[in-house]
Amino acid sequence: MNRPATAAGTGRRRPWQRRLAIGAGIFVSLCILGVLALLLTLTYEWGQPADAEGRACCWEENATPEWTAGMLGLRVPETATDLRAGLHSNVQYDVALLTFTVSTAEADRFLQPLLREGAQMARNRHPEEPGYTRSDGFSHLGLPEPETFTEGMRITSVCPHEAKTPESDALGLCADIHAHEFQPGTTRVYIWAGSDAPLEKPPT
Repeated sequence: MNRPATAAGTGRRRPWQRRLAIGAGIFVSLCILGVLALLLTLTYEWGQPADAEGRACCWEENATPEWTAGMLGLRVPETATDLRAGLHSNVQYDVALLTFTVSTAEADRFLQPLLREGAQMARNRHPEEPGYTRSDGFSHLGLPEPETFTEGMRITSVCPHEAKTPESDALGLCADIHAHEFQPGTTRVYIWAGSDAPLEKPPT
């Protein structure tokens, strides 16, 4: 006895229906990926401060030059003028800034005990472009970043105990130092000291 014939197309998709279902699935997947990408982008941007806010962020208000010099273990020359300082804190590292102007001879007397025996400060052979700034740099103190200067600029890096001097032993952090003779006989000293561990905060 013959079984009744199954109705044409019952239980089986036609080719165009299969292609439509596949296309719809791909479209939905792309939409989901697009939404996820947008959410990730917005989340990242919301977590990043705007440029102006980023430059103003994370600076301690009471990091005076006197306090900063003491925290770094440095004795600033008594003849120094235009002293400026800052302390920047973030989740990755803390940075202490100290800068002042003295005669070039006084700058040399300040710097020499911090240098290893026989070490000489180098010239800035790879300057940054004028207008260069950084979120933890001297532009926060109203000064051009020292990395932008070449003429009259000397640079070095020092760490505690590298030189056999009381000044080197007193130094509390490794530091990048720029000495800029911006006019004959007058030098501005820039000290940038970073620490992976949180630095002491100034008193409020």
